[in-house]
Amino acid sequence: MLIINPSFLRFLAPWCIWRSDPAKRAVYLTFDDGPHPKHTPEILRILNKSDVQAAFFLSGEKIMRYPGLVKQINKDGHVIGNHGFSHTSLVCKKREFVFGEIERTNRMIEKITGFTPHFFRPPYGRFDFRFKHWMIELDMFMVNWSLLTEDFRDHEPAFFVKRIQDHIHPGAIILMHDGLNTTPNLIQALPDMLEFLNKKHYNIGALSELER
Repeated sequence: MLIINPSFLRFLAPWCIWRSDPAKRAVYLTFDDGPHPKHTPEILRILNKSDVQAAFFLSGEKIMRYPGLVKQINKDGHVIGNHGFSHTSLVCKKREFVFGEIERTNRMIEKITGFTPHFFRPPYGRFDFRFKHWMIELDMFMVNWSLLTEDFRDHEPAFFVKRIQDHIHPGAIILMHDGLNTTPNLIQALPDMLEFLNKKHYNIGALSELER
């Protein structure tokens, strides 16, 4: 996982979505690398119980294995985004390879849900500046994040709650994962994270609001 400086990258790549309008007291939950047969249903249960929406950036390889979970994510009203097919870094790759990774995954999602995703998140958050023009060609928006939970590391659940408490900001796009070995600790922390956001009167928005 590449740890980035969102402020610096927002300056370099303002065409990418890093956060929403800070004037709005909204935050956006995003989950990468799924679907996962155990983790994704548990996350969906917690989100549905709290009546909040999230965005799931799905890997094409996982979609092939678990199409039923893609249907469930869609049925539950969450946003489905494209995370490439093979979770390979796309930096400096040939155009044909990059388009293959994205378009193959789009076709799979469309076949299952009936719609083509509008949002793309590059694996590891890595991209180069050709992507600005490629997103226009693909009629997609590239989404990264402004708050990294660091759930790819083996932290205790309390770490994730505190990280949200310490770093949350209006307009935050929060990066989490539903396809890692460390995800169970995040799942354990997720209800407390949602409770904190609610107590601080943050509106957990749907990523579809950021289409522009």
